[in-house]
Amino acid sequence: MTRKCCAATRVPIEAESRSRSKWHSKKMETSEPEKKIREVVDACTDCDVCRHLMDADCLFFPELYRLWDQEQASGEAISADALRRLVDLCNFCALCPCPNIRADVIEAKTQFIDRDGLKFGVRTIEDVERIGIICGTFPRFFNALLRNRPTGYLLKSAAGIHAERKFPEFPPTNFTRWAQRRRLNIKGNPAKKRKVAYFAGCTARFLFPEVPQAAVSVLQAVGVDVTVPEQKCCGMPSLLEGDRKLTLEVVGFNLRQLVDAVKDGYDIVCSCPTCGFMIKTVLREGAYYSAEYQTSVGSEAAQLKLPAGRDLIGGRKENGFVVLQKSIYGRILKDEGYFSNFSARDRIRVAEHTFDLGEYLNRLQCAGELDPPANTVTGRMLYFPPCHGREQKIGRPYIELLGRIPGIQLESIDGHFYCCGMAGIMGFKREFHEPSIQLGRRLMDKIREIDPDRIVTDCLSCRLQFNQLLSFPVSHPIEVLRDAYGCKGA
Repeated sequence: MTRKCCAATRVPIEAESRSRSKWHSKKMETSEPEKKIREVVDACTDCDVCRHLMDADCLFFPELYRLWDQEQASGEAISADALRRLVDLCNFCALCPCPNIRADVIEAKTQFIDRDGLKFGVRTIEDVERIGIICGTFPRFFNALLRNRPTGYLLKSAAGIHAERKFPEFPPTNFTRWAQRRRLNIKGNPAKKRKVAYFAGCTARFLFPEVPQAAVSVLQAVGVDVTVPEQKCCGMPSLLEGDRKLTLEVVGFNLRQLVDAVKDGYDIVCSCPTCGFMIKTVLREGAYYSAEYQTSVGSEAAQLKLPAGRDLIGGRKENGFVVLQKSIYGRILKDEGYFSNFSARDRIRVAEHTFDLGEYLNRLQCAGELDPPANTVTGRMLYFPPCHGREQKIGRPYIELLGRIPGIQLESIDGHFYCCGMAGIMGFKREFHEPSIQLGRRLMDKIREIDPDRIVTDCLSCRLQFNQLLSFPVSHPIEVLRDAYGCKGA
């Protein structure tokens, strides 16, 4: 019998997760987090697709299969310590084909943190916004400390950051202050046809403010009214580290702000692909199965109505919905994930009105509402698509947008086969530094082979890694578009 992964069987991901983990879970005299990650091990080794699929660009699956093979050869069960170390290798890049598996890994990691607590170093670096606010208040002072080898070493050591990891300089002012000075925190013309609530992301707001400044400039230049609502971290760094309390705190705050914006007729636009992935995909998972949503769409008691186009077997199409029998799916299609305590309708409302910045601009272009840029921008540019952009299933809108700029010679790399290895804050950790460089080696070699004038990527985490390992200048695509449209600087 041929084994298949859940992505190939077209079974709802929540159904696959629950059924397989029950069928294949081994009995272990361990507590809940070990049981949860053990369920993942058993499900993945039963499927086995990722044994070779994920060899080059993942730390988690090669280690999972190594532990499994060792267990089969020795007859000794994988130890609790090995299972604990295993969960820390998942960086939630979303390259693997089964969303339920990575969700279970994060749940296991969260259970470990709930039980054992969070290390000081991790608690320090997971809150990028707090770092940005503290260090950005006295940027010259902290930049001097980090540039000085002894004090820089002490600061990095205290935070669990590898000594060789380069830290970007803190800018004289952050994007939040820049936006407030321009009164962008105040909603503009309610009658405006095109208006967006811009969610910039922590790395952009506090480390690379030139990127969100360029985003605002381009959006305004093409006739879009921009407001910058009060916002916190999207929650991905703390989610990745298993910090449930901080994750729910920041996600809940953002959800309230963004729901209000949507109700006022704003679209939400993200220039950070990780923030977009978090708001559009992760936050919404399971929401359509909730009683709240089912009631809102008039689902009958014995049925589940889901938006048409979802990857489901069975059911019938009816007025834009797929209708499933609750007797078959009701016990497995439930809204009981990480964010299920938040209103399902709010999560859906926000997700369905959220766009990646490139996606939003490309939609304007396809609708004939985006004038082509007039300025020439010369140079051989290499575009690298980020993993969390891929998972939004929006294609590569920046290829289309940059392709309209006179003078650019543009080449791109397939993000399915290459990874920068940074993995957000994981790349800063002392224990993850060398593996992150190993993960990114193939990509760095490929870029050196192409030898572009400039690297272009919309992921600032990738940008940090490129700055760490390469000498090429790196830009966000929106910075190139800003130059092409002749927008004024900050």
